[in-house]
Formats: sequence, C-alpha cells, structure tokens
Amino acid sequence: MLEVRTTRRAVASLVALTLAAARTRPALAQAGAPAGTPQPFSFERLIERTRDLAAKPYVAPREVPEWQAGLPAEAWRKIRLKPDRLIWADSPAYRVQPYAAGWIHRRPVLLHLVEDGQARPWLAKPELFELGDLAGRQGLGEDLGVAGLSILFPLNAADLFEPLLTFLGASYFRAVGRGTSPGAGARGLALNTGLGRPEEFPAFREFYLVRPQQPFDPLTLYALLDSPSVAGAYRFELVVREQTRIDVDANLFFRAPVEQVGVAPLSGMFQFGAHDRAGVDDLRPQVHDVEGLAMWTASGELLWRPVANPSELRLSVLVDENPRGFGLLQRTRDFRAFEDVEARFETRPNLWVVPRGTWGKGSVRLIEVPSQDERRDNILAFWTPEAPVTAGQELRFAYGLVWSLASPIEPSVGRTRTTRVGSAGGEARRVLVEFERPQGAPPAAELKARIGAANAKLGPAVVRDGPHAPTWRVSFDVEPTGTGPVELRCVLVAGEKPVSETWIYRLDKS
Repeated sequence: MLEVRTTRRAVASLVALTLAAARTRPALAQAGAPAGTPQPFSFERLIERTRDLAAKPYVAPREVPEWQAGLPAEAWRKIRLKPDRLIWADSPAYRVQPYAAGWIHRRPVLLHLVEDGQARPWLAKPELFELGDLAGRQGLGEDLGVAGLSILFPLNAADLFEPLLTFLGASYFRAVGRGTSPGAGARGLALNTGLGRPEEFPAFREFYLVRPQQPFDPLTLYALLDSPSVAGAYRFELVVREQTRIDVDANLFFRAPVEQVGVAPLSGMFQFGAHDRAGVDDLRPQVHDVEGLAMWTASGELLWRPVANPSELRLSVLVDENPRGFGLLQRTRDFRAFEDVEARFETRPNLWVVPRGTWGKGSVRLIEVPSQDERRDNILAFWTPEAPVTAGQELRFAYGLVWSLASPIEPSVGRTRTTRVGSAGGEARRVLVEFERPQGAPPAAELKARIGAANAKLGPAVVRDGPHAPTWRVSFDVEPTGTGPVELRCVLVAGEKPVSETWIYRLDKS
C-alpha cells in the first residue's frame, strides 16, 4: 500500500505563525550562538563520510523522550524560537528559524553552522524558545532537539521575513516563488513509491548552513540523508529572483538493492477540477495546487498530462533518455476558477525540474493516489533510471528545482488550456481539449488533430477556433474496447509541424 506523507499541514501552520510576528524588529545579539567543538567541513568531506556510512549497517537515529513525542499538535506549534534568537538575526536577507522536535517529529536532526571551513553544532536550548504549554516544565534538558528549519527571506516586502524554504519531516522540503503561496513540494529521494507496498522514507539527518559572504548572494546548505537502503550527501544552492531556484547535487550510496529509485521527487495535491468532478459535492469549482504533469523530452516534444483523483492507485510511466525537464504545474491563475478566498489556489507555484548533466535512459513516473483530504499531497512525480540499482552502487544526480508563479518554460507552441470529459451516450465519452493559440498561429481550418488511443475506438476529431479567446478546441468521442484503461493522445499539426504541445490522458472506465 502506498503512503504519501506530507508536512503540508505542519508547514502551513508554521507559515501562519511566522508571518504573525515577522515584521522586522531591531536585531539583538544572537543568543543562539553555535555550541560545541568545531570540526573541519567541506562537501568532499561530507561525501566521503556518507560513503563510509553506507558501508556500515543502518542505525536508526535516537528519538526524543516520550513526553515530547506525545505532544499534541497545538502544543508543539506553540514552541516557537524567539524572533530575536533567529540564526543570522541581523541579516537583511536570509534568516534561519529552527523548529524544536516533538509531536510527529520524533527523530531530531543535527544542525551545524559553517564558518571558515569549520562546522559547529547549533543546539535548541529551551531558553531560546517561547515554550507555550511547556513553560515552567522541569527536566527539559539543554537541548530540545531540532525537527527542521525554515529559511526566512523578505520575498514580497522589504520588512516582512517569511518562510522561503522549509525542511521538515523525512526528506521533504517546500519553497515558494515571488507572489505565490505554499503548494507543490519536493523530497530528497523516493524509494519504491507506488508499487503497491509500503515505501521507504529516507530522511535528512544532518544540515550544514553557510552564511553568504554578501547578504543577497546565493545561500548554500548541505544535508546528509540516511535510511536502511541508502545514504546520501546533498548540496543545495538557493537563488532568489522572480523565481526561486534551488540547484541540487545528490551523491547516493546504496546499502541494498532498490527496485525503484525516484530522483527529484515532486508532490502536490489534486482533489477535483474541470475534467474530474465525479461524485463532487462542493461549491468551489476546482480544488488543487497542481493540475498537470508537464515534460520536455530530449527530442523537444512538450507533453501535458492532466492529473486526476482516481478511484484507485495509478502509476503512469513516460520513457525518455536525458529529458530536458519535467514538473507539476498550476496553470490556472483565475480566482474565479477556484472561488476560495482562504486557500487562494490560483497563487500556488509551478514546480519544475531542470536536469543538469547526463541522466541517461529512464522514465518520468506519475503516481496518483485516491484522496478525500485536500490537506494531504496525493500526486507524485519523479525520474527513475532504467538500470536497476544494486547494493554497493553509487549514483550522482544534479538538477535545478524552480518554484514560480509564471510558467517555467515558454514554448512557441500552444499549451493545453483545459480538458473536459462527459458522456457521449452508452459507454462512449466525449472529450474536449482546448489549446492556447499563440500569436500569429494559423486558424483551426488549417490544422489537423492527430489523435490516438489504446484500448478504445475513436470517432473523428473536430477542430474549431475558440469563440471568445485565441484558442483551438478539439473534440472527439471515445468508446472503450477492452477492460484496461484508455490512454489518449492528441497534438495539433499544420502540415507536418506540431503547433500545440502533446496532450496525453488516461481515461478510466466510469
């Protein structure tokens, strides 16, 4: 059984609490100064230490005391680092807010600050925190443990430091771009996800933060990942512009064979949309923070696959070699498409992967999980190498992650604008796909729709110009011919030249 875990609810609560007290205050002396003996640090040293760690049996990290692990969610959220105790509290750019361990975050991580090539541990001393319900409690000790951290940044206003990037839980992390609210997230690694049995959740166990020499230079942090099957050394370089980009270098060392390795995993939430409202009783037209998987293949083809909230677990595989990019996107930017003044789904970011170097043969895999809870991620996408992974193997991957309000790529062909599916009588279904019509593109009368299907018989495709907007509309009927799912494909061409991206869709039997 698949379990897609998420820190969505915890992160959302932490964002709200952080913003409540985020206006700039006079910075006091940093009382959360690093403690302990410094140790030499470099990425090369971390890689070698991780390689040595992977050669040994896995040892589970310690857990916090039972009273701390048993904290209710609200009690844990009240344990807040005092605003004047932030790491780098005097910085006009990046400030760091660690979170105390507790509640579901039972296994603390180690946090280190790196200066002049020396790493010194940072301890979550109780006096640095507003303790909420724990105030006056005896026996807190000298270190509450660190659950994770947020990088705070004045992203949308010079005097408002808000969470830009948050690491919290296993190897999950989320970022936002300028003008966006928290939505799609990422992981360090996904192992055996969507295979019909429990997956393995590698976790970041150590973090190393390097303060930029100039305040608004890129921020670099490092992490050590560990689990029963793999250990990994990661470098993250954070660059903030209109888009938020994180360049990732991952060095992986496997203790055991893994059937399916998920590289650059992305996750998001989809409850229902224009093409998938079966059984929905909700006044909102749509509820999702991602609406489709986009992929830019090595050959230059642009694929668009609308996601769904299926009745049972679904796994889709898109094979390629050295893809140019893929991502989970939120293309709808009209508030009226969602009508939710609190969630503001129209501001959820796109999340795009930019492979660096040679990835070789493999596939982008999309997993869609049935869900009735909009607070949980149920859509997952990642890259899986074609070759199986064996014990003792080493893998290295480099890629960029881009969170943005605007589209991460600007294709010259028409993008899919909407997908709609309805009854055409009997078991037949009618499909309508609308593509944006780029400026200067030919009218529908000069185009042809190339459509294809597996496990279905197709009726003729009709191509029309949109009546109220510069779009092309393609409609056709689909009649299933077997018991398996129907796989559909459509692209518009002028002569032999594609003028739209390639729309692909899975139509389950209703």
